[in-house]
Amino acid sequence: MAIRTVTRPFAITTTSGSSATLTEETGKTSDKTIVTTRTVTDDGAGNLGAGLGTLAYASRALNVRVVEQSRTTEAYKSDYEDAKEFSTTVADGGGSSSGDSKRGGEYGTASVGEQVLAGSSGVARYRVGSSAPISKSMAYTPPGFLIDLTPYTSDPIVPGSVQFAWMGQVYQDFEGVIYRGRTATNPGIVSGTLNSEEGQALMTDWVVGGSGPQDFVLQSLMTRRGRWKTSSLFFNTAAAPLRPGPGGFVLSVVDTLGNVLTANVDAQGNITGTHMRGRVEFSTGAVELMFGDFVVDADLTAKDKAEWWYSAADVGAVEAGKIWRPWPVDPTTLRYTMVSLVFLPIDSELLGLDPTALPADGRVVTFRAGELLVPAITISGPAFTPSVGMPYNIGTDRLSLVRVLGPDGVAMEDGYTVDLDTGVVTFTDLTGWPSQVTVYARQEVYRQMAEVRMDGSVRLRSALGIDLPAGAVVSSALRQGDRFARVLPVFDQQTWDGVTWKDTPQGPSAVASYDSTNHPIEINNLGAMTERWALRFRSDATTFDLIGEHFGQLISGTKNADFSPINPASGAPYFTIRAAGWGNGWAAGNTLFVPTVGASFPNVAIRSTQPGSPPGGDYSVLFEQRGDVDTPPSNPFA
Repeated sequence: MAIRTVTRPFAITTTSGSSATLTEETGKTSDKTIVTTRTVTDDGAGNLGAGLGTLAYASRALNVRVVEQSRTTEAYKSDYEDAKEFSTTVADGGGSSSGDSKRGGEYGTASVGEQVLAGSSGVARYRVGSSAPISKSMAYTPPGFLIDLTPYTSDPIVPGSVQFAWMGQVYQDFEGVIYRGRTATNPGIVSGTLNSEEGQALMTDWVVGGSGPQDFVLQSLMTRRGRWKTSSLFFNTAAAPLRPGPGGFVLSVVDTLGNVLTANVDAQGNITGTHMRGRVEFSTGAVELMFGDFVVDADLTAKDKAEWWYSAADVGAVEAGKIWRPWPVDPTTLRYTMVSLVFLPIDSELLGLDPTALPADGRVVTFRAGELLVPAITISGPAFTPSVGMPYNIGTDRLSLVRVLGPDGVAMEDGYTVDLDTGVVTFTDLTGWPSQVTVYARQEVYRQMAEVRMDGSVRLRSALGIDLPAGAVVSSALRQGDRFARVLPVFDQQTWDGVTWKDTPQGPSAVASYDSTNHPIEINNLGAMTERWALRFRSDATTFDLIGEHFGQLISGTKNADFSPINPASGAPYFTIRAAGWGNGWAAGNTLFVPTVGASFPNVAIRSTQPGSPPGGDYSVLFEQRGDVDTPPSNPFA
């Protein structure tokens, strides 16, 4: 059996729709075989087009008529000849009046049927539709539309002067960007960019309307003869000082190509950004900017090296193998915002000191070359339950501070001992302690600063001697010199008004006097405070009241017993007066003045709060007096 492949010289098209259809195509193959192709669809209810059958959706049964006997063709019968017609043609040589010569035969029509091969099978192709409508979306980003705004001039456009109507929308330029719908209260929608040098608007977002792209009306545009451009700027801000750090000063400018350049400012005032470098002085508001880039000299062409800015002597002057190439900008487009600090007069009575001694901007230099720097790390472990005799190893030796804190953050003043050299805490008495505590410790060293650099880094004169991990902090140290508690010369008066405090007697002395030579008033660094004390006798001439210039009246004592008022902050006495030093002759109203000087260094802590809403919760601060020269680290208060 030979198989022959027949190529059909016609196209077969399938159509579909919501109603029943029938499409039929007929053609002949190269061997004169007539081929008929029919495509039929139903009406959605199972009825095929042209009444060719039905389709049951539920059972998927198809009943279709594929053959019909209604076709006809032209017939010709040549088994006889018309003698009359033949004779007429021969007689006059011209045939019939119609010009046709019928020499014989019979013409007509005949019915024919389509041929169906016995035993052949039919193929029905169908597609199952979705049970619910399916929607699809496709995003299309059209290419940019370039509009030449200045086709008859080469002069550059003045930024901010362009306004045109296009397809029913109004567009304006601002800082090199084209906006539509821009008003005094609405920033508008970004629709493109403006190249003021070339006089062209590149539209990237637009609304189709009006009569189409040709619907264009230029409403406003200015050009200027001669481009005003520069590659460097020097100016002062309208106010100073500026708030240091990011956000204190923000600058933008448009280059000659229409690109917006934005400056980035760090905490030191250095300005960086695309095609720019410079600096701003926060204290004075002075700004210095250069626009351009360091380019590799080897990458420049001969044309580049013929430009005015190129000089072989400048190659490598700042960066190896590179030269500075300016990038021109339009200075009229310069915009900047700033945050200026305003310092109001300070009430010296409210502040507690003369503000004329403070810097104008309120900032005090913290780090100076030659001063002390304190690098430190803090260690805090998890909460635990202590027990008497239990040693707790902090895990770090050579500590400078250890505190045991309760759940509320309050320090436990006693009940434990600390070995700062080994970092071990031993609990001795837990009476009144909470169930759980945490241990807070600090390791630090003192080093002298050799240099303080503009970038905020500090160079030390000697190595640290310890490893400081990430998260360590540095602090400045306020030098106090050699400190020790002491008692200044004591004196007495017959009477005292209770409000006048002096360092010398203000009136007649008492008949009696305290023997400070043989029984000196005792004092220690832990409990002593810098204070003027007055011990004023009551009517019994035996009992006296302790009154402090700043503390007021504290407690009472008697000259018949040693007197040691306790400082509640340290648990040590402010001072101790021995009973043997009083002697006799004291009368009611007699007052003994005892001025003391504590080992702590007097200093003033001032917090400057800027006006505005608080950004967070409350703050806390811890003041520590440190001093351990020539004393063992385990007893820093000795």
